[in-house]
Amino acid sequence: MELLNDDGPRMLGELDLAIVHALQIDARAPWTRVAAAVGADAATVARHWQTLREESLAWLTSWPTPERWSSTTDVAVVLLDPRTAPSVVDEVAARPWVLSVDETSAGCLALVAGAGGLLLLGERVREIAALGARVRRMDVAAAVTAEDSGWRLRVLSRQQQRVLRDPSRPDEARPPRPEVVAELAEVLDEDPRMPASAVAAAVGVSEATARRTVDRAVFAGLLRLGCDFAMPWAGHRRGAVLWARSSDAGSAAMLAARLPEAHRVGVVVGRAPLFVCVRARSLTDLQRIEEAWGSDVDIVDRWTVLRSVKRNGHLLDAQGRTAGRVPLRW
Repeated sequence: MELLNDDGPRMLGELDLAIVHALQIDARAPWTRVAAAVGADAATVARHWQTLREESLAWLTSWPTPERWSSTTDVAVVLLDPRTAPSVVDEVAARPWVLSVDETSAGCLALVAGAGGLLLLGERVREIAALGARVRRMDVAAAVTAEDSGWRLRVLSRQQQRVLRDPSRPDEARPPRPEVVAELAEVLDEDPRMPASAVAAAVGVSEATARRTVDRAVFAGLLRLGCDFAMPWAGHRRGAVLWARSSDAGSAAMLAARLPEAHRVGVVVGRAPLFVCVRARSLTDLQRIEEAWGSDVDIVDRWTVLRSVKRNGHLLDAQGRTAGRVPLRW
């Protein structure tokens, strides 16, 4: 850890960021393998991680990937009036089917999910309004190209990332049945690093079967186990939401998802169908980010993110640290 800066949260040290990046890649990697990747001993790595957790600066995540839920889940991008009371915003964020909440210059932006069709999605937006929130706009997502759990730090080299790979894991494996994946997701939701023996006891199989099944679910893209952290403490103190048009929205969304700064990308049904959430060190980086997106993209609106309220099931404080957990259910 490093000393506090005079103008805001202290910056996490290089080793802390390397550990977070390693856990973003493989949240269940043993400390010995993480240590080999980051160039430290296992005891030091474990101690740093424990400090990050105790100070609420980093936390593990278990997230159903788009490959798992895109065929059954509808998502709405909902904008709340800026005059919505903070207490009401907190109530909205406490809903288990609200994936994320960001306070922006245009109002609070919430992602609402539902697995019961568009009718259920509409009911949930009305429930938000019944809390006292003024809903200014609701857009239904046609596609979610990238979401927060897939965003990565770029700290470890490719060689370091290769060290994290478990040589015993197969390159290809038959994915588990959907009901098995759902059960695993429930078990690993609170502690993605839960030992295989505990997973086995929870689902009623052998330890070896539990380990193989978790690996198969992750490799098949049905379950994402990773790591999130307080963004301002790594220098990512500014964010923006870009709304855009393109002659080929699908291709433009794929290009946006490859931008290092983009952590949430989707296509909605609307006049400016592309929405991209980016994080950067300074808002002056926006021009460079937009130019990197491509000449076929027409940016029609830009909202500044004032602060993130909820992300991946975690409520965040004013400095981006986890301040509570709301298990996601939709």
